[in-house]
Amino acid sequence: MVWHILIVEDEDWAWESLRDMLSQLLPHNIVPQLTHLSTVREAASWLEKNKVDLIFMDVHLADGLSLDIFKQVQVKAPVIFTTAYENYAFDAFQHQGYAYLLKPYDIDDLEKALLKVRSLLPQESPTYKNRFLVKYGIHLKSLSVNDIAYFMAEDKTLYAVEKDGHAYIIEESLMGLVGKLDPEMFFQINRKFVIQINAIRSMLKISRGRVKLELQPATTVEVIVSGDRSQHFQLWLDK
Repeated sequence: MVWHILIVEDEDWAWESLRDMLSQLLPHNIVPQLTHLSTVREAASWLEKNKVDLIFMDVHLADGLSLDIFKQVQVKAPVIFTTAYENYAFDAFQHQGYAYLLKPYDIDDLEKALLKVRSLLPQESPTYKNRFLVKYGIHLKSLSVNDIAYFMAEDKTLYAVEKDGHAYIIEESLMGLVGKLDPEMFFQINRKFVIQINAIRSMLKISRGRVKLELQPATTVEVIVSGDRSQHFQLWLDK
């Protein structure tokens, strides 16, 4: 499946960095078709004639503010703004803005922004993984998703943790992984954990609407449902 992505950015390093991070984050079944433009004039003209699924926009461009594009053409696609300036955030969210990334942002910031727009992008009929082929040493193992209690990201490495506590490295990004798992069984509670519903031993409401979890097998770090996902998490539990 193809996602048509427009990147409006006048700094070469920023465009190249974004392109490289997208290549790491997007799921394997997504083929990004990227268009790179660098001015307000080019972008407004291009958007009059083309459809796009997602837009990344720097705010300050060589010939003005990208916000002026919205005065010239109707923009229907979700926009992720990228800028070194904080003071345009309010205006950005009035113009199809779904996320506002301050430069220099990293791959974790970009992943979080993409999660906000994921449901708005083209979707294929879901087919979910039943097994993962994992390696440990010179050995291979076919790991059933039914045996996985949770997935945990640590130091840029993603682990699948079995119900008996064994952990295996998964060659996948957290964002790419979520789309391959049955949402009836698994839920991403924050930027580090995707949990299976049967792995929850106890739950405790804490400050700012967050929920603290105790998982089985136990973890060495606190497991907290982030505030922006807490309501969705509780709806997931109540299905």
